[in-house]
Amino acid sequence: MNNNINKLIITRKENRIYYGYFCDGQPVELYCETADSQDSTLLGNIYAARVERVAEGIGGAFLEIGPGQKCYYPLPKDGSKPVKLSPGHEDKLYGGDIILVQISKDAVKSKLPVADGNISFAGKYFVLTLSDRRFGISKKITDGEERKRLKKIVAYHYNNLLNNRCAPDVDESGYLDIWDMDDLAVEGTSCIDMMQKRQFGLIVRTNAAGASEEELIKELTQLTSRCSRLLKKASTAPGKTCIYRTPDHYISMAADLPKQELGEILTDDPEIYKDLRDYYSSIGDETIEGKLRLYEDQYPLHKLYCLKTHYERALNKHVWLPSGGSLVIEQTEAMVVIDVNTGSVTKKKRQNDDLFYQINCEAAEEIGRQLRLRNLSGIIVIDFINMRYIDQQQKLLKKLQEVCSKDRVRTRVIDITALNLVEMTRQKVRRPLHEQCSEIPVT
Repeated sequence: MNNNINKLIITRKENRIYYGYFCDGQPVELYCETADSQDSTLLGNIYAARVERVAEGIGGAFLEIGPGQKCYYPLPKDGSKPVKLSPGHEDKLYGGDIILVQISKDAVKSKLPVADGNISFAGKYFVLTLSDRRFGISKKITDGEERKRLKKIVAYHYNNLLNNRCAPDVDESGYLDIWDMDDLAVEGTSCIDMMQKRQFGLIVRTNAAGASEEELIKELTQLTSRCSRLLKKASTAPGKTCIYRTPDHYISMAADLPKQELGEILTDDPEIYKDLRDYYSSIGDETIEGKLRLYEDQYPLHKLYCLKTHYERALNKHVWLPSGGSLVIEQTEAMVVIDVNTGSVTKKKRQNDDLFYQINCEAAEEIGRQLRLRNLSGIIVIDFINMRYIDQQQKLLKKLQEVCSKDRVRTRVIDITALNLVEMTRQKVRRPLHEQCSEIPVT
């Protein structure tokens, strides 16, 4: 076993699939799904949804997406409108309207799934968006020459960028550098006509850095073609119909990981191996398809990677730090609360500010890892060990920001409150690990 290669490990236990992304032999992300995950997650699915009722008092609407299935749709505050599939009522949303939506957040406890009218089609290098007309490039691509190359390719594909100006940092997330579709000359090509009529936008993903022009243009063509087929299907679909169902996350996950980091996809299940091979063959991703391997050794794969131990630790609220300190991670109804304790450290060493700062820095590193490992999200409050000096507090915040910048999910470190509590947020996408797992896997 080569621990220096980053791997996606996938195994099956009875009717559950356990999988994780491992870096240097240690898990970075862990997940658990039922074998028929269509019953457990709707994330990414696209529906012709029927508006049950509009609740203007809370700025949203309740939609029916299937027999006995409902979701919540926040009314856009920027004035954008969803794609309406039913005639009439173009100016406003009314009960009985049929609109095209995509599930952006899974159901959490008693809360309904959340839908978005800005339909997106994600590829390895691009994300095509239906309602948002802006074009953007990931700010994680820092090389100036590479950014220029990618903009040139996109501009050429869409038949000349009239002027090369960009709106300065209009995306609040800090992930995108945006330029507007009004800067594009739309001439000739069918996908351009489609984008102009349907108001499409495009996001250039981090994975696009270093990709050949041929690969990029091939995926752009595939995405626009897929989008065109879906719109044609949606135009004749009745309400409460699923138009597109996303592949299981364990199948599509490898395409979302940085291509230069993922070294191998390893599974011991022949059926999963076939599904993975068919999926990546269908999207024409030969790079990932070449990293796929069926594990056939006699020693069980789950024991080779100590999955049971890793899941048990990830579901335990206590986390020990190398110095002897510890974290206590509590998931409440409203937020995630993390307490940093000195543990046995202060019994052996004199208590001083430098020692507390050292433990806090160690805790910040581990907190960033645990949030991603457990997929904890929403409001997060951290009670670090109190430090008297402001410069140490600011260094700690910077340290936490650096750690969280490695997360694939959008994470923001806000500030330290008057009570010396650090506030941060992490975008809610999938359910946290403790909700995914009803039992500890593989014995």
